[in-house]
Amino acid sequence: MSEGYYVSGVKTEGLDLFFNAKSVAIYGASVTPNSVGQAIVQNFIKPMYEGKVYAVNPKYRQVLGVPCYPSMQEIPGEVDMVVVAVPARIAPRVMQDVAEKGTKAVIVVSGGFSETGPKGAELEDEIVEIAKKHGMRIIGPNCVGVIDTHSHVDTFFLPEYRCNRPKPSNVANISLVSQSGAFAAAIADWTSELGLGISKIISLGNKCDVDDDDLLHYLAHDDTTQVICYYTEGYDPGGGRSFFETAKKVTSKKPVIVVKSGRGERARAAASSHTGSLAGSDKVADAAYKQAGIIRADNFEHMFDMAKALSMQPPARGDRVLIVTNGGGLGVMTTDALEAVGLAVPPPPPELEERLRESLPGYCAIHNPIDVVGDANASRYDIALKEALQGDYYDIVVAGVLLQTPSLGMDVTNVVANHQRQSKKPFIVVSMGGSFTTKAGEIMQLMGIPTYATGEKASVAAWALARYGEIKFGREFKRTAGRTNHK
Repeated sequence: MSEGYYVSGVKTEGLDLFFNAKSVAIYGASVTPNSVGQAIVQNFIKPMYEGKVYAVNPKYRQVLGVPCYPSMQEIPGEVDMVVVAVPARIAPRVMQDVAEKGTKAVIVVSGGFSETGPKGAELEDEIVEIAKKHGMRIIGPNCVGVIDTHSHVDTFFLPEYRCNRPKPSNVANISLVSQSGAFAAAIADWTSELGLGISKIISLGNKCDVDDDDLLHYLAHDDTTQVICYYTEGYDPGGGRSFFETAKKVTSKKPVIVVKSGRGERARAAASSHTGSLAGSDKVADAAYKQAGIIRADNFEHMFDMAKALSMQPPARGDRVLIVTNGGGLGVMTTDALEAVGLAVPPPPPELEERLRESLPGYCAIHNPIDVVGDANASRYDIALKEALQGDYYDIVVAGVLLQTPSLGMDVTNVVANHQRQSKKPFIVVSMGGSFTTKAGEIMQLMGIPTYATGEKASVAAWALARYGEIKFGREFKRTAGRTNHK
């Protein structure tokens, strides 16, 4: 953990144990194939996790080769974190056993608590009371817990052949907090195929103790998290205000992106029955997000398009976008998409237009988009970008790269990356195609240039770079006259 942006006090005390536990006990471990208790043990006996692992269940002496104890008191030495996978009705007794051991971090993956009604709510209140009395922190209940790709703490009780695990990146890392366990698992699986750098995925469930605000404090100070993402269905009474107050401090240092469901009346009712949360008015939430500097995404695809760009590129200092492409149709479609989200695609000023006319073949289109046409090679991209970036004409660069033409090779990736480094402006690549194109996109992203298959996806990313620039730079952000933010 780095030095914080502000003093967070007791709210994050003990949270680091959830992500960097050096010893873990699985309470309710099982030898039954495909059971929750077996799946969690399986996660921790993989060679990547280097800490100590214990099982707790009076029925067994060992589970998958891990020593199994009848209670926490029998385990030798300290236990940093316990994962509770027992029926809700016995959870208070189990929590008392954990408390007497002195363990301070507990993830309750079991369901059957406040989301089921008054009786479940009473059980939830009991485990919270025990935790508060003994200085314990709880994630859950009714959740899948935590994946940390750096420490290899993994409490997701879903087999890897069904739910792949994401990986960290040397270029960029994103952390996601999800109220829904099913969505957290789906995101883990999905992002493992996207090549995104993921640091942490956290499923909060009912949020009986650790909540969005606690994790916002924690992730703000986490060196392995560059962008913070949230999926939420609502906020507990009083909890929302604290979250937005914290976000005002955090968003000037790190981007925070939220997908909030429960826009309509029926969806709000479904959210309440799912986790017991209060979805609240969508218009009120939207206004609060804007005031706090939080970027709201319409859906998960948009969230990760945004997060990829924000984790790899600097925020934009204005809304003017330059497009350089070797495909006229791609340029037109990308222009439409950028303007639809409220960004400007202004023509080059006369002096730049003159330089482009002198430097490029006469059949190239020198307006914005700059179309270097289908016979372009990497050198022609180099010339166009060099001329266009000499002055302060544009704030964001979108390079449309169609690699089906034989004249354009992989060396275009170096050209784009070099101009980004030299200009220090945010760059995005649009490149659609098959295996050769995919490989080029992977190379681009290893160089820190976010790459997208369509202009529409690139426009969402460009909008996020501009929106975060507006949040970060305030009055210094240059907005084109007459342009409005359509997102």
